[in-house]
Amino acid sequence: MCLYTELKGWQGLIGSLMGFGSLIAGALFNSQLNRKRDKLLRQDEMIAVASALYGEILVQRRSVAYMANAVANRYWDWGTGKLGQVRPFDKHFIEWVSLPPLKLYPALEAKIGMLPSDLVLEVVMFYAHVEQAKTWLPKLVDDPERPFSYGIDFVLDPSIKAVEGASKVLQIIESISKITQTKEIPNITRAREVLKFELERRMQADQGQFDLSQ
Repeated sequence: MCLYTELKGWQGLIGSLMGFGSLIAGALFNSQLNRKRDKLLRQDEMIAVASALYGEILVQRRSVAYMANAVANRYWDWGTGKLGQVRPFDKHFIEWVSLPPLKLYPALEAKIGMLPSDLVLEVVMFYAHVEQAKTWLPKLVDDPERPFSYGIDFVLDPSIKAVEGASKVLQIIESISKITQTKEIPNITRAREVLKFELERRMQADQGQFDLSQ
């Protein structure tokens, strides 16, 4: 009887503790559900960012490849003396092969960090090479106020690296976003061949200069 009376006195406290425990368990369960929901939302947003970049990278890769081959062909036909001493590049040519403006990458730059680390590096490198090619392309035009000229390697080298790097970027995004693999891979054989020719020609010319000075 004494035990019953004592337990009856603790009944309110026990009920309060049980209610408090239920509240804690419920809060923890809700917190777990919220974390799971937030993780899924971040995953969906990451996929959306990657998919958006995928489309722009496809367009830029095709444009960069076209520009690189056009620069290579122009230089081979007009810049190597085959057609006489003609200036190979002018403003009209530059306007013709200029790359389309970047829109999605600048807009999504703040969200690039949510992508997988290996993809972030490849994306940044791709756009860096595209920017290099865009920056150097207008400088191929001779400037009377500039006592020197820029070689085509300033444009072809980053262009080739951009096209090659884009393939790896696209493959990673295809895996993440479950996108059907792209079949079209731009052919930049001409750009590679002319770049190799120009670098070898320059190396031979530098070696000849060195020999004459001895």
